[in-house]
Amino acid sequence: MPKVSSIDSVEIFYEVIGEGDISLIFIGGWGAPTGRECWKYQLSLAEKYKIVLVDLAGHGQSGKNRETYTMKLFGHDINSVVEELDLSNIILIGWSMGGPVILEAACMFEDRVLGLIPVDSLFPTIGSSYTKREEETILLTLKPFEDNFTETYTNLFTSFLSDKFDPEDVAYFNSIVQKLDKRSMISAFRELLIWNVHDILHKIKKPIKSILAGRTMEHFSKEEYEKYINSIVLEGLGHIMHYEDPETFNTALEETMRELSRK
Repeated sequence: MPKVSSIDSVEIFYEVIGEGDISLIFIGGWGAPTGRECWKYQLSLAEKYKIVLVDLAGHGQSGKNRETYTMKLFGHDINSVVEELDLSNIILIGWSMGGPVILEAACMFEDRVLGLIPVDSLFPTIGSSYTKREEETILLTLKPFEDNFTETYTNLFTSFLSDKFDPEDVAYFNSIVQKLDKRSMISAFRELLIWNVHDILHKIKKPIKSILAGRTMEHFSKEEYEKYINSIVLEGLGHIMHYEDPETFNTALEETMRELSRK
């Protein structure tokens, strides 16, 4: 079981699958299961690329003894794996909360990075989960999770579903809430709501191209989004699109990776 110590000595679990000149680092979102499970429909890419799956602190098989789960410390989790494996020619792929995390990580080893692919993430509109919230709003957002974490998490997950999902996947995701560490999850959610995409985006000099879900974009303006980040929208799909329609998502992902690796 490969693990490496992050900057604060929390043990970070990682897994390497496949070989290739380009390394794909996949980062799951808030409350995601293990890297292997979160990205199971993308593992076939190991036929062409080196895939590196990282369980962020508080998630999966990594340590849950961190005091505060900031986006920057999550970036250090990735950096520790990159240094351990001496990776180069990296494409960072981060779903949901993984978007902020890959931005923070890229600042630490940008010379090794070819590009970044946020997946349904980094919405720059004021009031989104990726722009700093007022403390009163943060408290109101977190209260349902503090009062009844299992029910609130399950309801949030259910809101992302459609009839395209494999029933076995739905059952699995419904089961993982019992394995999540409530303290870690609430800390990470609070830190996400404090984090501000506009504080860091200008620091990234490598190309970024987002893959966005059409149903999510019903609440945001693509024109506003593209003032900051180039993107592609997969119409008809929701937030967990890499599970909902892996074929469509993987086609877009491979196209995006080829584009970034040419720059």
